[in-house]
Amino acid sequence: MLFTFKEKDVKTKEKVESISGENIDKCYQCGCCSSGCPAAGEMEYLPNQVMMYLQEGDIKPILGSRTIWICVSCYECASRCPQGIDISRIMEALRSIRLRENYDRLKIEEKVRLEDYPTIALVATMRKLTA
Repeated sequence: MLFTFKEKDVKTKEKVESISGENIDKCYQCGCCSSGCPAAGEMEYLPNQVMMYLQEGDIKPILGSRTIWICVSCYECASRCPQGIDISRIMEALRSIRLRENYDRLKIEEKVRLEDYPTIALVATMRKLTA
């Protein structure tokens, strides 16, 4: 069976909901999450815009943007949301999906000489910079 691009994105939306445990369709675009986000000035898409794209099933722009990496997971969005949606968990789910696609946003071998550092330091740094 052939899938259209829209159907494929609906499956990804369901995957985001499964990983995050959040119901994306509960968002009614009040913008409270974006108004309190300390990283909003650096994002290509504000948190409520991410939710809008997910609701529409248009996930490709979000996964290709810097927004999911800029989210600092401070939970300010969750504390402001009248629907109780934790957008930081949704951002984490989007990062996980992107990483599972074998997307490397950082090539550590270009930044440091690997033999100069203990393995545990490299592992800890990679976890910090990719999660």
